Amino acid sequence: MKKLLDEVAADRSEGWITEVNLAEFYYKTCEKFGREVAELRHTSIRHSKISVLVIDKRLTHVAGNLKCIHKGKISLADAYTVAATKILGATLITTDSRLTELKLKQTKLLDIP
Repeated sequence: MKKLLDEVAADRSEGWITEVNLAEFYYKTCEKFGREVAELRHTSIRHSKISVLVIDKRLTHVAGNLKCIHKGKISLADAYTVAATKILGATLITTDSRLTELKLKQTKLLDIP
């Protein structure tokens, strides 16, 4: 994970996160490590070279369609992630093996111990 973030920081790669996913990241970090750590990590992302995608009607439409197609197999936050990946023509890098099980194109699973 650090290597990927270093690539973005050095302008060798681009990184994106949607507002929905940033909210989920905050929540999961807060749940596991507490509010102070969540605030710090949230602020770090906001001030990094990772672009935060604002939700717009195109992104919402694609996410809604993905949610409809995959029904109970994908969360709304994950649908936004996949939608952003499709719209941007990017590679989805995830720690969630459920997303790789969907057999969506351009998905790489990160194994974090």
